[in-house]
Amino acid sequence: MSTNAIKAVIFDLDGTLYRMKWFMKPLITIRLFPHCLRLPRYLSVRDTFAGKDMGSAEALLEALAGELSRRNRGSTPAQMRTWIYDGFYRQFENVMPLMRGRRDGLGETLSRLRTRGIKVGVLSDYARVEERLARLAIDPALFDSLASAESAGALKPAPRPFLEMCGAWAVHPGETLVVGDRFDTDGAAAKSAGMQFLKIGDKKGPLGEGRSWTAIKSYLNEL
Repeated sequence: MSTNAIKAVIFDLDGTLYRMKWFMKPLITIRLFPHCLRLPRYLSVRDTFAGKDMGSAEALLEALAGELSRRNRGSTPAQMRTWIYDGFYRQFENVMPLMRGRRDGLGETLSRLRTRGIKVGVLSDYARVEERLARLAIDPALFDSLASAESAGALKPAPRPFLEMCGAWAVHPGETLVVGDRFDTDGAAAKSAGMQFLKIGDKKGPLGEGRSWTAIKSYLNEL
């Protein structure tokens, strides 16, 4: 991969800018009591919309809430909309301070990239990016752009949110690097958008499965 061609870097958030702990989902589930079963159902519903471009955040939310209400007998789409934002996202934000695996030297690397004229952004599949970064003690001001696939109405691996971000920067997709922790979401989106991709991996695996943050940081610092 040529370092000279990169003019922008788009980072995923969860599992990329911090290490996700094994207890994250169980803890959120417990905090959602007495509606603990809604979390696995909600995540399952989101999976059915992966890669689908619904056109807008409102259309996607309406579809998610509608399908979730069908899987939770006796609930209405309006109740599920409220649960998503006042239940799920509130607890999602609340567990962020417990994810103490923020990437070492992240701030310095981002500042170096921006000093060299390289745009940097966060594109999470989930909303409330700025709020979650703040709870992780990652300064949102370190990034040029913050966005979510959910707020765009097109969950990963739909390419439109990625293309819109680099379009706002006036950077060609081929000059954009995506850094994420999953081939099936971040990697697939990057491929569809014509962007380059690096997978971060915190577990040792076969060659090509992913690079350590130390290796990725070293690569980014050479851009």
